[in-house]
Amino acid sequence: MLAPRKKLWSTPSSAVDVALDFASPLKPEDVVFDVGCGDGRVLIQMASRSVVPAESDTARDFSSRSCAADGETTAGQRQQDHHYCRQFVGIEISEERAAEARRNVQAARETEEVPSHVQIDIICANALDTEAIDYSRATVIFLYLVPRGLRLIRPIVWPEVGAGGGAGGADASEGS
Repeated sequence: MLAPRKKLWSTPSSAVDVALDFASPLKPEDVVFDVGCGDGRVLIQMASRSVVPAESDTARDFSSRSCAADGETTAGQRQQDHHYCRQFVGIEISEERAAEARRNVQAARETEEVPSHVQIDIICANALDTEAIDYSRATVIFLYLVPRGLRLIRPIVWPEVGAGGGAGGADASEGS
């Protein structure tokens, strides 16, 4: 079990802000995975900040994943209000929650909260099933799981993103 079954844990928006700052700068070729995506809110929130790079940005060096890439920030300030990532993948074990995530993504597309250049896929599978999930595509993996879930998933995802990508985990049992 990666997440509690009896009580649903919602990822706070502040955790998404921290994750985006940690992974910045997200490039057009990045692929962000959200393990245990639930209703898709994190994917939608991340995708809503994606923009098409301007001509002047195409010459920019995106090779570094430094949190200070766009300048220093003060405590509590977000690093970037936008990024260039176009691909997001949610993994959810519950068929009902995966269907809910797909509906929420579709609704966000219809209201143009999710830009048309962004692709969001929802996979209904056990995140520990490496036959069903190809983590080699991921350059960033977002994890907001219970401690046991973090312990179980780490050996699976760490080899995939450890060499140049980014994986961040938060203990959902802390409730923040």
